[in-house]
Amino acid sequence: MNPSTSTKNPLPVDTFSANRPKGEGTNQTEASDIWTQRRPLFRWMALAAAILTWPLIAFGTYVRLKNAGLSCPDWPLCHGKIIPPAGFEIALEVGHRFVASFLGLLITVILILAYTRPQYKNYRFLSVLIFVLVCVQGVLGGLTVLMKLSPPTVVFHLVGGNALFGLLIFLAYRAYYDERNPHRSSDQRQSWSHFSKQQAGMLLLFFIILISGGANSSTYSGYACNAFPGCHPGSALSFHVGEAVASEGYFLPKFQTEWIHMTHRLIAIVGGLALLIMSWRLLYRKQAYRMIGIGIWVLILGEISVGILNALYRIPAPISTAHTAIAATIVGLLSYSLAKSVHERH
Repeated sequence: MNPSTSTKNPLPVDTFSANRPKGEGTNQTEASDIWTQRRPLFRWMALAAAILTWPLIAFGTYVRLKNAGLSCPDWPLCHGKIIPPAGFEIALEVGHRFVASFLGLLITVILILAYTRPQYKNYRFLSVLIFVLVCVQGVLGGLTVLMKLSPPTVVFHLVGGNALFGLLIFLAYRAYYDERNPHRSSDQRQSWSHFSKQQAGMLLLFFIILISGGANSSTYSGYACNAFPGCHPGSALSFHVGEAVASEGYFLPKFQTEWIHMTHRLIAIVGGLALLIMSWRLLYRKQAYRMIGIGIWVLILGEISVGILNALYRIPAPISTAHTAIAATIVGLLSYSLAKSVHERH
């Protein structure tokens, strides 16, 4: 008897054939099997990196406002030592560097997972983008120290941190959605509808506000005006400008720092109102996005209120840190809403 036909060695049976829809090829089934084999490790790694990025953004602001940004005049060492000298400001600066380094390590692991596990191959482009961005952030962090808190470097560092946070939120949501919908093909998982593009526009608008805020903060222009809505006390109804006018009581700015600060106020108020309107028209009216719309409303109004307190109380570190933290939260919420619309095609 031929061994190949023996009942002791039956031919392999495709156990998926009975349940396979008509017209579905073997390659599609194998791809689907790969997706069902995924584990929550990648999603949790991306979410952990996003959660770590949020306080790191606010922590950086606090370090600078406590005049600790230059407590270590060199980089990556501190005073040429691996173990830095004692001191509160030095501890703040070194602590910020340590957390940032840990974040970089976490993102490196995410990139390795994307390239070593077949079930995560669709995340490779986004993982590479995030890895490159965190490397750029590390370089900008070093330049911030070496260039003595140069305003352009500080602004790019702030904007880059928020962009990194948004991308990690997007990646974490995509991994979560793919776990919940393992049998959907790659082209079904993402769709940039008109609604998604409108939300991307909201995110871009907020980054414009963020850039103006970074310019205001990095040049310490917030100290130039100590009243609202005018720059100085008694300026709400006074539009007089000129050298003959006393330093207190004029409405329009006179000095460069005042112009930077008041320009940020204008961009923040106009942009904030535009975001409130867009949140109402685009998000609140959709049942699936109603809570996101409400959240953006609360955060925008809170951000404006904290900004006013910043001016009135001359940029206290806790309030200014809260200002940065709320801004990062808005970026995260808008990124989450964008990821939801792209993958769920609302």
